[in-house]
Amino acid sequence: MKQKNSTGKPILSSIIWGVALTFLVSVASAISVILELSDIATRITQTSAYLVMGIILIINMTSKEKSLKLFGFKKLNISNTGKVLYYIPLLIIALVQPIMGGLNFKLTLMDILTIILFTFFVGFTEESLFRGIIKEKLKSKSTSFYIVFSSVLFGILHMANAFSNVNILNVILQVINAFLIGLILSELIAIEFNIIPLIAFHFIYDALAMMTNTNIDETPTLIVLDILYAAYAIYLGTKLKNTDNLSKNNLPG
Repeated sequence: MKQKNSTGKPILSSIIWGVALTFLVSVASAISVILELSDIATRITQTSAYLVMGIILIINMTSKEKSLKLFGFKKLNISNTGKVLYYIPLLIIALVQPIMGGLNFKLTLMDILTIILFTFFVGFTEESLFRGIIKEKLKSKSTSFYIVFSSVLFGILHMANAFSNVNILNVILQVINAFLIGLILSELIAIEFNIIPLIAFHFIYDALAMMTNTNIDETPTLIVLDILYAAYAIYLGTKLKNTDNLSKNNLPG
């Protein structure tokens, strides 16, 4: 008899986790709209949703004698130059929006503090889910399947942000943006299996984006970002393919 996968139905389970996160954040956003909360109060409300989900994820990742290392939480060896270089393009990508749009100097100290708090929990929670738990759940599948599946799921669950834009071109660019960023981060966790740099990037990227001027044309920025994402995704895909080929060549027999 074929042994049953210990994770049950990994694909369905992964989708449920993703929908649960989206639902919690949507409820927080709805509460903010109904109560007509300020931007600061809205961020605090949404942060609470991510915090709750983050705690649930930590409990899941540490239950039944599991370790956070199983999900990619490990120290980055900065002395290994080759591995560190993988993450340099992420820093460049994170700086594109503030460079092109300029920082918003009208933000108050409380604005900045709540943005930092909010984006930290966004980065931690989303990476723990999409690059941690979902990767572990899909370990019985191929690496390619995990990368494509998690990227598509990540993109779909972020489409709501894109449709808030009235410019159809920007909607398309933002949908592509969400898919490609999910693709890059999934490729990186497959290559290096270290989630810490991905959480850091996600946090820095979102924080700088929220601190960028909002009265600029988004289209040029989105085009530049999508081009950078696509180029980096292709590069990582090539590295991943070479790694897989090397592993196959080293198999005995």
